Amino acid sequence: MTSWAASIGNILELRADALICSANPLLNLSGGVGGEFLLRYGDAMQTFLHNWLHKSNRQFVAPGTVVAAPPCGSPFHVVLHAVAIDAFYETSAELISQTYGNAFAEASRQGCRSIVSACLACGYGRASPELFARAIRPHLGSSIPTIDRIEFRSTNADIVETIQSLIVPMQSPPAHSPPSNGAAGKE
Repeated sequence: MTSWAASIGNILELRADALICSANPLLNLSGGVGGEFLLRYGDAMQTFLHNWLHKSNRQFVAPGTVVAAPPCGSPFHVVLHAVAIDAFYETSAELISQTYGNAFAEASRQGCRSIVSACLACGYGRASPELFARAIRPHLGSSIPTIDRIEFRSTNADIVETIQSLIVPMQSPPAHSPPSNGAAGKE
């Protein structure tokens, strides 16, 4: 069974087999997690992504695309660049959900057991906590093959609190009604 969590902080401080990184259609590491990755680990990832576009005869990727990249100096087994926005940084709950589905499936194909994920489309994509909650709700509580743990990580406390409010009821044991003593309805 896959366990789900959310925490506040720098996503690159966590360790996991897979990192799901928000990406733009041009696959430029221009800000957010991608920008921090570039500063921390150098330009090998940016070079990989631009070469990937060139080799696939593309100038950009479509929303919903997930590009699997090698660690490029990071401690992750694979870095999944997930595009949950369009060229104008617009998004929807359906697009975010679809992109997560693609990313989780790719992490599973890669044999990953743990994932740390950015909150897709919540930075430059401007998705509100409520929109993001609608997007991930269908995934929460599901069991993904090979994946033991998925942790969403953000520096935005409102988004993390929203995710946690969705996760807590899933982890609580079901409420049991007290045993009946047979006196119900008697006067």
